[in-house]
Amino acid sequence: MRSITRSDIDIRASGELSSEAVGFRSFSTEVAQRVSPTLKELEPLSSVDAAQWVAYWEAVGMFQ
Repeated sequence: MRSITRSDIDIRASGELSSEAVGFRSFSTEVAQRVSPTLKELEPLSSVDAAQWVAYWEAVGMFQ
C-alpha cells in the first residue's frame, strides 16, 4: 500500500493527471453508462465511501 501511495504521489507531482497509482489509466464508465440506465443513475463514489472501506479493512486486520 505504501508503495502504491508513493507511486501515486510521484505521478501527481510530475503533473500527470490522467493516470492513477502505479501508472494505471483512469477508470472510465462512459460506455457502461450508455448501455446501463442503472449505472448511469448511480452517484459517484465519495470520500465517505473510501473512509468506510479503509475502516473495514482496518477492522479485519488488512493493515497488520
